[in-house]
Amino acid sequence: MSFEYYTNWWIASKKQLENLWIRDEIFRKKAKPINDRCLANMLIGGMYAKYSMLVQDIDACLDQMAQPQKRTTVRKLMDAATIRLTEMSNELKKIDLSEFHYIDGSLIELKLVPYDVEILHPALFFPRPIEVEEMWQKIQKGERIFSIPIPEEETAVPIEEENKEEVEAVPIPIDVKKSKEKKDRRPKPVIVEEAPKLSEEDEKELKRKQIITEAVKLIQIAERARQERLYFHIKNLIHHRKKTAIAAAQVHGNKALQAAENTEDLTAPLIKIQSLWRGFSARELMKAKEIERRLLIGMYEPPWKSKIEKETFERNLEKRREYRDQRIKEYIDSIDKEKARILRVVAPGLMEDIGDEIREWFHVWYREAKLFDKYPPEEKGGTILVVRGETMTPKEYLDEYERKRKEKMKAGGADKLKEKEKKEKLKKQEEERKKKEAEKKKKEAAAKAKKKKKKGGEYEFEYIETAGKPVYEKGIEEHQNIWDQRNEIENPLEKHYMDMITEQKCYEVQLEVRYKIDELMRLELEMLEEALEEDKIRLKGKKGKPKKKKKKPKKKRGKKGKKDPTANRTTEDLFQELFDNGIIRTYPHVRLDEYKGDFSYKNWDLRNQDFDPPATLLDVRQAIVMNCIMPMGVETMKRPKSVLIVGPRQSGKHLLANAIFNETHSVLFDLSPAITAGKYPGPKGMKMFLHLISKMSRLLAPSIIYFDGAEKIFYKKVPKEEKEMDPKRIGKKLVKGIIKTITPADRVLVLGISGKPWTGQAGKMKKAFEKNILIPRPDYNSIYLYWQDLLMSYNGIDRNFNITALTKVTTNYPLPVLKTVLEEIMTTRRIIQLRYNPLTVQEIYERFISQGLEPITDKEYKKFLQWYKKTPLGREKAAFNKWADAKREAEAKQKEKATKKK
Repeated sequence: MSFEYYTNWWIASKKQLENLWIRDEIFRKKAKPINDRCLANMLIGGMYAKYSMLVQDIDACLDQMAQPQKRTTVRKLMDAATIRLTEMSNELKKIDLSEFHYIDGSLIELKLVPYDVEILHPALFFPRPIEVEEMWQKIQKGERIFSIPIPEEETAVPIEEENKEEVEAVPIPIDVKKSKEKKDRRPKPVIVEEAPKLSEEDEKELKRKQIITEAVKLIQIAERARQERLYFHIKNLIHHRKKTAIAAAQVHGNKALQAAENTEDLTAPLIKIQSLWRGFSARELMKAKEIERRLLIGMYEPPWKSKIEKETFERNLEKRREYRDQRIKEYIDSIDKEKARILRVVAPGLMEDIGDEIREWFHVWYREAKLFDKYPPEEKGGTILVVRGETMTPKEYLDEYERKRKEKMKAGGADKLKEKEKKEKLKKQEEERKKKEAEKKKKEAAAKAKKKKKKGGEYEFEYIETAGKPVYEKGIEEHQNIWDQRNEIENPLEKHYMDMITEQKCYEVQLEVRYKIDELMRLELEMLEEALEEDKIRLKGKKGKPKKKKKKPKKKRGKKGKKDPTANRTTEDLFQELFDNGIIRTYPHVRLDEYKGDFSYKNWDLRNQDFDPPATLLDVRQAIVMNCIMPMGVETMKRPKSVLIVGPRQSGKHLLANAIFNETHSVLFDLSPAITAGKYPGPKGMKMFLHLISKMSRLLAPSIIYFDGAEKIFYKKVPKEEKEMDPKRIGKKLVKGIIKTITPADRVLVLGISGKPWTGQAGKMKKAFEKNILIPRPDYNSIYLYWQDLLMSYNGIDRNFNITALTKVTTNYPLPVLKTVLEEIMTTRRIIQLRYNPLTVQEIYERFISQGLEPITDKEYKKFLQWYKKTPLGREKAAFNKWADAKREAEAKQKEKATKKK
C-alpha cells in the first residue's frame, strides 16, 4: 500500500482517537457510581471494543510509517490508547472476577463479532539500540559475538590429531616462519605450469590411445543407431496391428448391428445401460456443481486455499519495514553529523556569548545592589533560570531586605523574629499533618466499605481518570504544534526534516556548553566576592581576617548503590557467556494464530445470571495478548511483572510461550531447572547469576525470563530423580533477586508455565506470580472447528462429513491427540481409497479406542480448578459464586412460597 494510503489512514485514526478520548472524558466527569455488574460490563465493554479496534488501526499505521520524527509523536498517542485499553481490561477483570472477558451485548450493539476486537499480532514494540539488535541477530544466526583474545606469545603451530602423540613425545623447536605460513590458511591462487615436452615413445603411445578411443566411440554410435532402428521397427509393427484390429472390429460391429436389428431382445439391455450411465453421470455433474456453489459462498471448507494474495501482502509489508528501518538509520546518522557540526562551528561563539551574558548579570547586580546574587544550583538548571527570569532581580532583593528590616523593628529584634517564624512553620506543619491523617482515614474507610461490599457479592464501579492522560496530551500538543503545520504530501519519500534536527541539537549543545561555562563562572563569582570583601575591609580601615573557604554542602546520603561486579566486562562478553551456558537461547518461529479454537457465545448470558461458566481456548489467547504481549509494547506503564500459564497435558502451554517470545521480539532467558542445573554453583555463583540476569535483561529489553515447569522451583517435596538438579535453588531468590527489581520502565516479564501447579508451595507461587491464566479443556466449538480444519484439508473426504457426531465423542481430548490420530489413519493408501471407501466417524473413533487414548477427565481437571481457587482472583470468584448460589436458593424458596399461596 502507498504512502498516501497510510497517511489518510493515520488522519482518520487520529480523529477517531480524539473523539473517543473526548467521549471518555465526558463519561468520567458525568458518570455516577454503578452498582450493577451487567450495566458496568455494557459501559466498559463498549469502550473496550472501540479502543481495541482503534489500537489495531494506529498499530498498523505506526508499523508502516517511515518518517522517523513523526513516529515519536504517533508512538505517544499509541501508548496513551494502549494504556487506556489495558485499564479497560483490568476494569472488566474486576467486574467479572476473571481474566477472560465477555462483552457480547456491546458487540451486538456495535454490529461486531469477537474476531473484530481481537488483537493478534501487534507491532507496537520499541526497537532496541542498533548495536544490541545486531548482537541478537548474530546470535540467532549461530555466530559468535565475543571470543577471548589469545596473546601472540601463547600461539603455537596447529597439531594434527594423527601425529599429536608423536609431537608430544618428542619436543620440536618452533620455526617462526613456518608457524606464520601454517597460520595463513587462505586458499592460494592456482598457478598453471607449462606442459613438459614428450619423447617420441610417449607421443606414439598417446597417438595409439587416441586411435583406440575413437574406434570405441564409432562402435558405440553404430550400436546406438542399430538399437534405435530396432525400436522403431517394433513400434511400427504394434501400430500396424492396432490399425488392422480396429478395421476388423468395425466390420464385425456392422455385422452385429445388422443382426441386432433383426432381434428385438438386445435393445432393452442397451437402453437400460445407457440410461443408468447417463443418470449416474448427470448426478455426479450436479453434485460437483453443488459442491462448487457451496465452496463459492463459503458453506464448505475448501481443501486448498491460495496464499498468493497473503504472501504478496506480507512481502509488501516487509518491504515497507525495510524502507522504514533505512530511514531510521539515515535519521540517526544525520543526528550524529549535525551535532558534530554544531559543536565544531557554533559552540565556540556560543561559549563567548553565554560568558558575556553571565558577566552582564554580575555587573547589573553589583551596580544596583552592590553585591552579587547566589549562583543558581546545578540541579535546577544553573543560569538557565536567569535567562528565563526565574531568579530574583536586584530590585526585588532590595524590597525584600527592606521588608525584613521593618519586621525586625516591629518584632523588637532578630531573635524574636526568628521565634515567630519558627512558630508559624510548626503551625503549618501541624495543619499539614492533620490533613494527611484525615485523608488517610478517609481512604481506609473507603477501602473497608469496598471490602464489605465485596463480601456480600455487591459491586461499585467508579470512573477513574486514566494514567495515559499526560502522554495523550503531550502527543496531541506535539502533533498540533509540529505536524499540523507541515504539509506531509510534499514529502512522499518520508525523509527526515533537517531543520527539526538542527533546532533540537542546538538546544542540547547550548545546555552542554552552558553547563561547562557555569562551572567556570562559579569560580569567577567566588573571586569577585573575595575581591568585594577585601574592598569593604579596606574602605572601613580594619584588618580583615582571612576568609574561610566555604565548604561544599554535603550531599544527602541515600542508599548506597550496589557495586557492579561485571563493570569491567563488555555487553558482548556477558551476552556470549549466557548464550554458551544455554541461559539465553533462540526459539522456534511460532505465530499466535497457530493456537486454534473458538470464542464462547453463551458465557455472557450465563454471567449475567451470576453463573461461572468455563472459558474457551480463544478466550485464553486474548488474555495472553492483554497480559503478556500488549504491556510490553508501551514505554512506561504499570505492567504485570510476572505471569503464570497453567494447563493440563498437551493444552498448548509451550506453543503460547513461544508465540509470546515471537510476538514481543524478546530475548529469552531460560531459567528452567533443567537448564540451570550445575551452573553458577554456591552462594557467590548464585549472586553473580542473579546479577547477570537482572543486568542483561534490562540492557537487552524487551526480555522474558522463562521457567518451564515453574512449580519445580517451589516444590513441596523434591522427587528423588530431580534432587541432583536442586530445582528450588533459584526459587528462594526469585522474588527479591529478580521480580522486585523490575520497574515500570523495564520491559521485562517473568513468564512461567506449569502442568502440575499443586506440587508447588501455594504461598510462594502466589508471591512470585502476579497473574495466573488457567487454560481450560477443549470445548465443543473449538474441537468442531479443529476437526473441520483437519478433515477438509483432504480433497477426497465428503464435504458433508458428520463432524458433529465426531466432535461429540471426542470432546475434552487434547487437540494434538486429534491431529496425531487422523495422520495415522490417513496414510497414502487410505487417501487413494477415499473415492470408493469413504471415511466414517466409526473408523476414526475406533482408533481412539484401540490405542487406549483418554480425554482430560473431570477428575484430572478438578485438580487444576482446586488449585486455581487458592489464587487471589480464584478466591474472590469462589466467594462470589457462593453468594450467587445462596441468592438463587433464596429466590427459588420465595417462588415456592408464592406458588403455595396461590
